[in-house]
Amino acid sequence: NNNNNNNNENNNDNNNNKFHFCIDRGGTFTDVHCILPSGQHVVRKLLSDDPSHYPDAPTEGIRRVLAEFSSSSAQESESKVSTKHIGSIRMGTTVATNALLERDGSPMALFITKGFRHLLDIGTQARPQIFDLTCKKPSLLYQEVVEIDERVTLNEYYEDDEKSTTEDSIELAKGLTDETVRILKKPDPDVVRAKLVELRTRGIDSLAICLMHSYTFADHEVLIGDIAKEVGFPGQISLSHQIMPMVKIVSRAHTTCASAYLTPKITAYLDGFLQGFADDGLVSGKVPLTFIQSDGGLSPYHSFGGHLAILSGPAGGVVGYSKTTPGQQPMIGFDMGGTSTDVSRYDPRQDEYELVLETTIDGVAIQAPQLDIHTVAAGGGSRLFWKHGLLQVGPESARAHPGPVCYRKDGGVLAVTDANLVLGRLLPQEFPRIFGPSEDQPLDVDASREAFQELLQSTIGEQSSSSSLSLEELASGYIQVANEAMCRPIRNLTQMKGHDLGGHTLACFGGAGPQHACAMAQALGMSRVFVHRYGGVLSAYGLSMADAVADVQEPTGGLALSATDAEQEYAEPLRRLKEQAMTILQKQGFSLEEIVCTTYL
Repeated sequence: NNNNNNNNENNNDNNNNKFHFCIDRGGTFTDVHCILPSGQHVVRKLLSDDPSHYPDAPTEGIRRVLAEFSSSSAQESESKVSTKHIGSIRMGTTVATNALLERDGSPMALFITKGFRHLLDIGTQARPQIFDLTCKKPSLLYQEVVEIDERVTLNEYYEDDEKSTTEDSIELAKGLTDETVRILKKPDPDVVRAKLVELRTRGIDSLAICLMHSYTFADHEVLIGDIAKEVGFPGQISLSHQIMPMVKIVSRAHTTCASAYLTPKITAYLDGFLQGFADDGLVSGKVPLTFIQSDGGLSPYHSFGGHLAILSGPAGGVVGYSKTTPGQQPMIGFDMGGTSTDVSRYDPRQDEYELVLETTIDGVAIQAPQLDIHTVAAGGGSRLFWKHGLLQVGPESARAHPGPVCYRKDGGVLAVTDANLVLGRLLPQEFPRIFGPSEDQPLDVDASREAFQELLQSTIGEQSSSSSLSLEELASGYIQVANEAMCRPIRNLTQMKGHDLGGHTLACFGGAGPQHACAMAQALGMSRVFVHRYGGVLSAYGLSMADAVADVQEPTGGLALSATDAEQEYAEPLRRLKEQAMTILQKQGFSLEEIVCTTYL
């Protein structure tokens, strides 16, 4: 797996007299960081979802910055944005994450080898919450499963009493891993076509095709994929040998399903985003448009797939704090946004991000390089409840619409932001004045206090004997509950792996992070907290320092017993992969001197 990166802006970018945008579209707020032609840095923050004022927050953020700082005529809110003054756009988005968690992807079917219909339903039989009496199996991504009557096996492991006598009648083929494959049954093209046509009539838009041993012998997947293109599926057609050419069919099938399920959502969002511009500067490539992937690297928008976008939102923050936090101490990234909190660890002495090659998110095993980020459903927008005599924070979120009570929107609900507001930890005069019908009013402190008072009197007062509890004590109690929920994943990243928390720096960012930083550090036994000047928009700021990355891989057979043996045995495939990755980056405008290659085996 060759990971190629570059710290500099694409050479094709004309840095003179151009605006360079880095945008993080979160669940509640969209953060915009822009480097002006003068070199000045400006930041803006908008609600991610405000349909009464604009259709798309990133486009609106770009329009507002250009209207304020461009020397040409101001961009009107109703008009489309011109790209003639834009040098580049880098984005991180939670579109794929939200679609996965909310099961709001494209209608999708799975094609799999006959006899393995229930493979993903059975899974690996792992039980991560073995003592949870209310444990539920997450729903699968596909709507239907189609079994294909085909079969190949690895010849070395094929057991047949008549093997010696039937050798001449069995078709053999050489796989990608140089292993010999026995083709026992080929798929019938007419049967495949009939099943594909039937799926289209039932409203299936996307396909995930994952067959046994296709990581080394992909001919049958290619055949089904070609027929699917002829039938005409409007969504994504994902072939497992292209998405993740590795052994372990369960993880490979999950990853392929994630690609087919989420990529159409990203494509639809990109289409809507591109329609907000008046010319074809982004589509033609004159203005580079890149997205940050789950591994922390930038990818051109047309290569941005669903399974690579799961952690696109928080990845920019990891890049941001790892490159801006001073000192050589290991650091904990604490990114508390409006919808969730993301925590991660970075050790500058190792000079590389902590990656995991396989992780499970909401019951879906994703087999792809990802930053080791742990997410907890506690953010500034996490709702506050009183259930069974206990304070409860989240996991439901008020999001940007209707938002917390203080957002001055109809239907607002009590959230962590309201608790911080009534405790004086959030200063309305320092918060963006983007609320109210005209988007020019501050946070509403009185509304938050009234909502807490109503909860205290009508609900808690009736169900609890703690009627003497003050409004501030109630808000402080909710903050303590939220803090404890956010401490757990930090302990899992450090103490559970043998790291001493006391020797770490708490790199605190996100819109709500600094309000909780000191309490979190005290609870965790940490003595050093760092908040960057752009801490509120660090995920967007981090995009400006991210590297362009190209990941390519292929499976291989055999077993290397030492690093020296591996380097000698796999020298040729590694050289081939290196050339492929370098070619990808050279097409994006990078020179050979700017490319660094890292290999994984």
